[in-house]
Amino acid sequence: MSISSFLATLKNDSQGSTAHPVTQLSDVPEPLDAELPPPPALAGTRGRRLLWMIGLLALLLRILLLPLGHWWDLTVDYNVFIDLIKNHSPYDTFTTLSHIARSASWDTVYEYYAYPPVPLYIYFPLAKFYGVLHPHADYLFPVSGSYAVPNLSIDFFILFKWPIWVADFLIAALLARLSGTVRGFRDFLLNPYVLLISGAWTFDAIMVLGLIAGVYSVYRQKVVWSGIALAFGTMVKFFPALAVPTVLIYLIKKKRPLKEVVLFLASYSVTCLIFLGPFLHGVLTVLNFHGIRPGGGMNWQYIWEAAPLFSNQDYLQPVLYALSVFGTPTLIIVMLLAYWYIWRVEMTLNRMLIVTLLGFFIGSKLINEQYALMIIPFIWLEAYHLQGAWRWIYHLFWMVPLAFTIMHVPIDRFFWLFYHMVLGNRAAITVTGITGFEWSMFPWKHPFYQALITAILGFSFFGLALVAMFWPVRWPKRLQHYTHSLQKQQEVDLPTAVIEESLAEA
Repeated sequence: MSISSFLATLKNDSQGSTAHPVTQLSDVPEPLDAELPPPPALAGTRGRRLLWMIGLLALLLRILLLPLGHWWDLTVDYNVFIDLIKNHSPYDTFTTLSHIARSASWDTVYEYYAYPPVPLYIYFPLAKFYGVLHPHADYLFPVSGSYAVPNLSIDFFILFKWPIWVADFLIAALLARLSGTVRGFRDFLLNPYVLLISGAWTFDAIMVLGLIAGVYSVYRQKVVWSGIALAFGTMVKFFPALAVPTVLIYLIKKKRPLKEVVLFLASYSVTCLIFLGPFLHGVLTVLNFHGIRPGGGMNWQYIWEAAPLFSNQDYLQPVLYALSVFGTPTLIIVMLLAYWYIWRVEMTLNRMLIVTLLGFFIGSKLINEQYALMIIPFIWLEAYHLQGAWRWIYHLFWMVPLAFTIMHVPIDRFFWLFYHMVLGNRAAITVTGITGFEWSMFPWKHPFYQALITAILGFSFFGLALVAMFWPVRWPKRLQHYTHSLQKQQEVDLPTAVIEESLAEA
């Protein structure tokens, strides 16, 4: 019998006890750091040497990937550098290029910088430094579907990627702290999918850093810093905003004081407004773009992009654009259901974040390959603690997006910028698109098999998100025994003041 039940029994057996209700244990605010394990211990010189070896290997792999990148996204990032050098807003460039794309019948929009403004703050001094090194650098805006890319120098790759590497190492350090083992440091930094995203693609790691730092701050009972960290992540890419209601529900379920809830919301809101600054109108333009863009990516809607699978392709684009109209209301409904699930079911904060992100993967009309990076730290923590099937779920959550990227991009296009860096305007891919990976054994060189395998992988990721959402959470027996012992110890250590007060009232 728990102490709260014992006190309730005393109350019922006492005479005249109806005048003063017994203080229930559930009314006491619960600690936020109960899920945080002790810091990882490094076993002497050997342990520290191992940590240095992991860090140096992770850095070396990123240096090897330095001249590689997604040809379109890094071209956009280069043009943003030129915008910052010329003190020109990338949001204005986005609007101008979209007008040109529509008038020239390239597309309904020109996919340019479509993110919140924090990356602009981070890269502004780096772009200015690049401008000093290259005073004659100028824009290069390729037409959608062309092979044109700029001739970038190695210093651009260094300036663009090193903030992402810093974010990677900070995420790995926080993951080691949240798990209580340096395995979190190793498994994140050396993960092939993480290497692809952070080493050769986008700055999503900076956004994930804000997300995981916000969660860690909650555990440390620093709700103001949690709000600031989540606002930072939101203003890198919008997705950490999904975690704000989750943290709010967690604080309420932990019966934290109203002051903490207000401080969390206020710090998040004020920080977002500060970051928005003069870019509010541009961010609203970007949000409108995301609202009307068609779906696809790693979900069931990709089938409408797999044109080689259909003999009649005329109706594919109209269906895809029609479905995009329902994208925003569908996402809102699914996220509300996810928050309701979090509210009704008792779970850890880590599990709550997983359910939140899975709700986004299930309800969003568009899931790009990079989006899976958000869930990697949290799903790794779940796999580390629960083991069993969750280890397979964790591995699938990075292997499926990695395979999807290889087939969908496809992977040989990450060499385009490297060829241009080495050969300049003599690079044959400017006209032909030939990369040297034209061997017929590569499945992405066959349009039918590329579309078929990519569609299968898209459906697989969507199905994986559904399975992980409702997969039962059962702690291993060794952890169940530990948790039971911890609960008994907490009951024994209940403050005597609460017991004495309850007995006196009884």
